[in-house]
Amino acid sequence: MDRKLKTESISLLLLFAAFPLTSFGKTLGSTPVWWAGLLCLVAGGALPVVTRFMDHSGDRIRDVGIEFDDRTS
Repeated sequence: MDRKLKTESISLLLLFAAFPLTSFGKTLGSTPVWWAGLLCLVAGGALPVVTRFMDHSGDRIRDVGIEFDDRTS
């Protein structure tokens, strides 16, 4: 798995965790839980932007497209 996919997967998990954390933090009145949810939201939103500026020169080039798909008949 390349670095971009790992980073974007972590971003998705952070965004999944952000919404329940902010909800529980606000309804229970727990400020640290709410701040943790807010930080997860900001980090989860910023990581995909960071992946656009990563060095992709070492990535393996894959043949993708309908002509390379073995499932087509």
